[in-house]
This record gives sequence, C-alpha cells and structure tokens, in this order.
Amino acid sequence: MTKIDSRASQFTHFKLEPYNPFIGAVIHDLDLKTATGEGVRAELRRALAEYGVLFFRKQSLTPEQQIDVARIFGDPDKAKAYFKRHDQNKLIELIEFKPGQPAYGTDQWHADITFSANPPTGTVLYARDVPPIGGDTAWASGTYVYDRLDPALQAYLETLEAVHSIEHSGWPEWFLTQPNGEELYRQARAENLPVVHKVVQTHPVTGRKLVYVSPNFTLRIRGLSRQQSDALLTFLFGLFEKPEAQARWRWENDSVAIWDNRATVHYAVTDYTEYRLLHRVTFGEDKVF
Repeated sequence: MTKIDSRASQFTHFKLEPYNPFIGAVIHDLDLKTATGEGVRAELRRALAEYGVLFFRKQSLTPEQQIDVARIFGDPDKAKAYFKRHDQNKLIELIEFKPGQPAYGTDQWHADITFSANPPTGTVLYARDVPPIGGDTAWASGTYVYDRLDPALQAYLETLEAVHSIEHSGWPEWFLTQPNGEELYRQARAENLPVVHKVVQTHPVTGRKLVYVSPNFTLRIRGLSRQQSDALLTFLFGLFEKPEAQARWRWENDSVAIWDNRATVHYAVTDYTEYRLLHRVTFGEDKVF
C-alpha cells in the first residue's frame, strides 16, 4: 500500500480518492447537506488541510446549505471580493458570466484576496449552471513548491516579505467596465491599501511550510531592487506552473470544490463563451496564519 493510499484510508465517514499525487482529493459517498455530525466535519477539515482542495460531484445545495458547509471550515462572514451578491443572502458571491460581458481577470494564478491583511482561509465554490466543456479551474500547491526548493533558498525566502496589492490584479480593469466604475475603483483602492505578507508561511493545521506569492496580487519583494524582486518572483511563479504541482477540475452542474486558500493558488480558465454561474462562499478566521 502506498503512502497516499494509507493516508486516504484514515477517513471513515466517506471515501477519499486522491486526485493527483501532491494535491487534491475527490470525496465520494457524502451528501454535503447531511454532513452535520462533528465526526464527519472533523474529517473534512483534516482532509482539506492535507490535500489542499476537495472535489464533490452530484451535490444539491441551497444558498443556506452552502453557507452551512462553509461553516464546517471557518467563518463565512470574512473577507469578500467585489463580485455581485446573491439577492437573498449576501454571503453568497455570484461568479456569473454572460455572453458579451468582460471577464473578471481571474485567469492568473492567485490566492483569493491576499491584498487584504487577513485574507480568507478557504472557499466553497458550487456550480449552478456551467457549459458542458470549458471553464475548468486549476489549483497548485504552495507546499509542493516550497518542498522542491533547495534548502539554502528555502532559508533565504523565509527571511523575506512581499507586498500584495489590489492594483496589481485584474480588478482595476473590471471596475472600469462597470457603471460608475472610476468611483468604485477609487473606493476599492482606499479600502485596500497595499499589505505585506511573509513569502514563506507555516500552515497552522499541518505545520508544513509553503510559498505564499502569486502573480495576480504580489507586487514586489521588500528590500530587493525592482530587477531582483521581479527575477525572484518570476522564478517562484514558474514553479506553480509545473504540472506536478497542479490539479485541474472539469466542472459539471452541482459539483463543488472546496479549497484551502492558504496552501494553494488557483487559475480560472476562460476558454468558454456560454452562460456560466457558480455560487461562491469564502470562509476565514480571525488570523489567516
């Protein structure tokens, strides 16, 4: 029995199938809306910390039930982005694409909302109406990236801090496509001044170290010249692009992905032209690390 098989067999409330060797797991034989007992919830929390992203098929969740799933992992009333909100429950963000409208600019590797001093620790994303092909989401493991670095480089990165900024993301361009977009953008900048996060973080559940940078929000590394910072960040960003670090998920209606926003980055592939709607709930804690 392999190490991965042995780890998966520790879960008794559902069947866990590793998705890729270094990231991701598919959960079978579990209806999320009935995951009410503390035993199954504790196993889900442990599985998320160990595998980084959990995948589910054939779920059926109301907005309230999706929020309750998010509560398994954290507080759903934490940092949110600027997506449209659900009419009946403002904790639900609508990731909606209509033909002819501009995309959100999430087709870059990123962890959600790291331009905040206390980003969310994870997300529950539920596919309500998705095209039959296209629109996959890929995740990559910051733990995998750290583990593959030379020990001397690991030690050096642990001394560094990086600046994260909303202005470095796709949000400014998106704001400017909206009615009153210039005012919305000025308000967003005022509410989200650049913040600093350590380049290497320690996961509070697993105790494993991970690289915590991404192209969509990380602006520069403090204390380095622009040329040195750009070169180092380009090198680190490239490691997330290694297929071995990744898990790519093909969406179907009523499928769910739950990911650890501390230990992974993700990329929303924009190769679709048809209507698409997903419901998103982020969750967090008082302190991300």
